[in-house]
Amino acid sequence: TAVEDSDSLGSALQEIIDSPPAEKTNKLKSKLKELENVTLNIAITGMTGAGKSSFVNAIRGLPNDDKNAAPTGTTETTMKPSMYPHPSMPNVKIWDLPGIGSPKFRAKKYLKEVSFHTYDFFLIVTSERFKENDIELARAIKKSKKLFYFIRTKIDNDIRAESHKRNFDERMLLENIREDCKANLLKVGIPKIFLVSSFNLEKYDFQKLINTLEDELPENKKFALIQSLPVYSLEALTKKKTYYKKLIWLNAFAAGVGAIAPIPGLSLVCDYGIIKKFFQQVFVGFGLSNQALEALSERVNKPLEQLQVAKTSRFKDGSTEDIVIDMLSKPIIAIAKTLGTILALLPGGALPAGGTAVASVHYLLNMGLNEMAEDTKNVLDVLRSGLQII
Repeated sequence: TAVEDSDSLGSALQEIIDSPPAEKTNKLKSKLKELENVTLNIAITGMTGAGKSSFVNAIRGLPNDDKNAAPTGTTETTMKPSMYPHPSMPNVKIWDLPGIGSPKFRAKKYLKEVSFHTYDFFLIVTSERFKENDIELARAIKKSKKLFYFIRTKIDNDIRAESHKRNFDERMLLENIREDCKANLLKVGIPKIFLVSSFNLEKYDFQKLINTLEDELPENKKFALIQSLPVYSLEALTKKKTYYKKLIWLNAFAAGVGAIAPIPGLSLVCDYGIIKKFFQQVFVGFGLSNQALEALSERVNKPLEQLQVAKTSRFKDGSTEDIVIDMLSKPIIAIAKTLGTILALLPGGALPAGGTAVASVHYLLNMGLNEMAEDTKNVLDVLRSGLQII
């Protein structure tokens, strides 16, 4: 249902439904624009050589040799904060901060120099043990009332180094690394530590990190985070799909209530531009665009053609006006249930102008979302068949 999310989005929709008819369309479009333009600033910091830049590239879905990638290397390539916008969501910015390995390091001075108030949260990265500078920085961030999390990178290297031993136990090794990190960080309370491989986000603790951020970030920042993440696993796809489902009601009301002049041959009057835009947002967010698949192809060393042919839906090349008009021209049998849901939401159960259109658009948006989710699942299946990371 529309208020299936008992969160701020459900409340916002209810408030719009209750507003005078003349204000509905503008309020709906304004809410959609607000969600679209939410900024999220993520700070990545830690010791030189810890894999900060590779992690920056991984969460942007880029291989290290991409022309827009953060430069990587064992020497410190970051002397001042470097901002890397998300490839398809420029309002999400990932900041690669200078390394904190200097013996003269002073956390308070460092935070001032990197303009700490800019960032929504900090990820403190190391590839070994967390050291005194990491702890000092965490204390200073805590004092400034900002969120921070510890990321232990290059976990795949640890596993590779130990795997030849006769009694090798991967689960035990990961537990030992985690406990060792915790023991080092007890000075900053109960530390939140996540073991990550920048080259295999679907393994280890990356999903736990995202779940934790989801619990701790404000609602609008959550939306920006989840939409911006690469789809690296079925769990990540499901999470992203859930968020798009929350947006469907807002888009359905905006398209149905804000109906424009009818298109010849279509019985349904609605703002089809909103439908087209939503489908394109999902297409890009699921990583189905050529740009995203090219980056993925390089990252996992799979031929681009194999990833492209996995897309079989009508949206394989993106959202177009022709697709939307074709969908709108077909009779929709399944709207009765959706209409019932809308009526249950409204004071007195009265159907507003455009109510039938809202129900029809809701049904179509769900259909398109499901089709693109299936395409994404097919791409993931190709990745899992003989995955080879470079």
